Amino acid sequence: MPPILHRPGALEGSPRSHAFLPADPRGWRSVAVTEWELTGEEWVDRHPHDEVNYVLEGTLVVECDGETVEAPRGSVVHVPAGSTGRYRAPVHARMLAIYGPNPTGAPTEVGGLRRLQPEQRCGSTGSSTPPASSA
Repeated sequence: MPPILHRPGALEGSPRSHAFLPADPRGWRSVAVTEWELTGEEWVDRHPHDEVNYVLEGTLVVECDGETVEAPRGSVVHVPAGSTGRYRAPVHARMLAIYGPNPTGAPTEVGGLRRLQPEQRCGSTGSSTPPASSA
């Protein structure tokens, strides 16, 4: 069987993201892969499947099950199935998210995206700069 090339496709809504192997709302038996980013923002959700994020750029702060970790570029953060993940990028972070199987298509509970206030952006000791504006 030849390799299959999956080109990026934009996902609707926030945070900014591109699905390479999109999660099918009817369910999936393999993995789903998405690139996403936060800049001075926080995203909260709860998945019925495992979520693993590889930090490509910047620093990502993740809270889950009463613990908080700060993940600099090159780190991997695992949020177990059924746990609420709070993902925060005080400056900027770009991640590759890999979702574990969800064969029944159980829904994700979305807490949503919010912009961090200036005093909340100082919560990271990592130094990263947001990408240059293309405007």
